Amino acid sequence: MEFLKMNKLRRKGLKADREAEELIIKKEKEDANGELGKAVDGDEEEEDDDDFIMNEVKRRLKELRRNSFMVLIPEEEACGEEEEEEMEMEMEEGEGGSSNEWRDVEEEGRRLWSCFGAFYDKYCDRMLFFDRLLLKQIIASSSSNNNNNPSPPVSKKFTSPLRCLSLKKTQLPPPQDDAAVEENDPYLDLETSYVSHLCLSWEALHCQYTQLACTQSDDKCYNHSAQQFQQFQVLLHRFIENEPFQPGPRPQIYAHSRISFPKLLQVPNISGQEMTEEESDMLVRAPDLIRIIESSILTFQMFIKMDKKKKPNGVRHLFGGQGQNQMATPLQQVQSSLDKRKVKLKELWKRRKGGKKNEWPATQEEVELLLGLIDVKVMGRVLRMVKISKEQLFWSEEKMKKLDFVSAKLQRDPSPILFPC
Repeated sequence: MEFLKMNKLRRKGLKADREAEELIIKKEKEDANGELGKAVDGDEEEEDDDDFIMNEVKRRLKELRRNSFMVLIPEEEACGEEEEEEMEMEMEEGEGGSSNEWRDVEEEGRRLWSCFGAFYDKYCDRMLFFDRLLLKQIIASSSSNNNNNPSPPVSKKFTSPLRCLSLKKTQLPPPQDDAAVEENDPYLDLETSYVSHLCLSWEALHCQYTQLACTQSDDKCYNHSAQQFQQFQVLLHRFIENEPFQPGPRPQIYAHSRISFPKLLQVPNISGQEMTEEESDMLVRAPDLIRIIESSILTFQMFIKMDKKKKPNGVRHLFGGQGQNQMATPLQQVQSSLDKRKVKLKELWKRRKGGKKNEWPATQEEVELLLGLIDVKVMGRVLRMVKISKEQLFWSEEKMKKLDFVSAKLQRDPSPILFPC
């Protein structure tokens, strides 16, 4: 009996142990499931955050595309430069309507100043554009002269002098409009081509000089460039010497000379080559080329001085029309401002110490005065054109603003502005 009781108690103990083990295993499973649930909930929260970020990025991209701004670079330096550009644009907008319309051209000039190769390519393209206009007018004028048939020969047969009298009414040709005559006048296009070449070449010439004077290096030679600038100078001298013996106005003489000598008034590009020890004695270095360009600038000054075209009578020549008295104010304002700057420049030029008339100035201040005087001469020739366009007048105005006077001294901005087509 006792043996049976002991077995019964042992069975109960085993059953209790199994139940306890099952409870422990069940509890461990529940804890594991709880931790897994928390991890899943955390992953779900992270996925929800990622989805929210992606949706926010997509929404902002849609807004950027809608506003036509595809790339934004939040750099402090870039933002500072953009703010400065915006301030400059706002200041230019307050200066006047003409400055606003010419702002793009001035910005283009500043961009080209930073890369002279692009500026020179642009210069050559515009010179070629006006070459084509010039050649077109020369061909048209020569063909019109060839089409004029000579008068028929007079018969030797005796005729009565009374036959020369006619009792019919003499019909006078109808009067022609002056504006129509001016539009068909080939001289206008010839003058436009000549003045455009003059302005473009001056921009390239003083820009070449300024660039070489600021960035000259001793490890390059400029033999080929020196030959080209000497040729440029010789062609200008030859034109000045031959002009008094040729009939017609200067634009017409220049057109025929330009066709005969395509390098006339064409400023060459400066290109340097690496120096070698074998040819060190025959090399043209940067200071030598600078002196050659200085001589070319003096020859150009003589060339522009010999242009004796007088100012047009009246104000009907503004923008190529007649009876536009209301449009006379912009031209008169630009001309008045130019005359004032011209007087100041001449006063400062007379105060300089020593120096001959046709010699290169000794100081940098005097060099700036000389370049400023040539600027005034070139702008004055533009304003004396028979037919001046609105863009050409804006060019003269913006070019004139680069000559400023502070404390009785000239401050000249050397950045170029290409003459408009």
